[in-house]
Amino acid sequence: MLMSIDTIENGFQLEFRRKVVEPGIKDPIKFLQRWLYLSSQVPRLHGAALARIRIPDIQFLLTEIAYGECGFGDNTKIHCKLLAELMRKSPYATAITQAVSPELEQFLEDTVSELCQMSQDEAIGFIVGLEAPAYEILGLLKQGLVTAGIDEADVLASEYIVIHDAVEKEHQESGHAAMEMILSYGFDLYKIYQGGNTAVRFLIEMVGENMLEKQLSYC
Repeated sequence: MLMSIDTIENGFQLEFRRKVVEPGIKDPIKFLQRWLYLSSQVPRLHGAALARIRIPDIQFLLTEIAYGECGFGDNTKIHCKLLAELMRKSPYATAITQAVSPELEQFLEDTVSELCQMSQDEAIGFIVGLEAPAYEILGLLKQGLVTAGIDEADVLASEYIVIHDAVEKEHQESGHAAMEMILSYGFDLYKIYQGGNTAVRFLIEMVGENMLEKQLSYC
């Protein structure tokens, strides 16, 4: 099958939708706990990918995304801090903000290590795959926050959600632009796909209903 940038991105979105969105989130507290942890580690993933990129224009795109995640230079606006502030409004805040399992932490560490060994093509593909299901994840996050007892109006008006409603499209466009640059330099589209597929599988394992942790009940 012939691949293009659009078919690759659409494939990443469809796979995440099939494995996570359609089955739904059965344990919103665990989902929120995992997403808060992942949010605190996302800049590391961008940094690992950046270390593999030799093209200055693509370095700029990845740095721009990571800089935004880190609050554009304002440490009170770091995205994971804004998310934690919102989650503390939940009656389940203690459960949400507790540490994730050692298995999940190790899974992330292994993924960072794998990313550090990827080719340039695979690394940019990883970031594209990481950003591809952003809208689906944001929808699940809003739903999970409300289910966890936070007023919907507070969720939608929160700084974290307002920012992400605005920037997710920009992040996806940056990843798309980076892939186009990679192709213009003659790199391998299949390797881009491989890197992105690794990222989608990573996301499915991190926030889907997987077997790394036992199901917990908070109700």
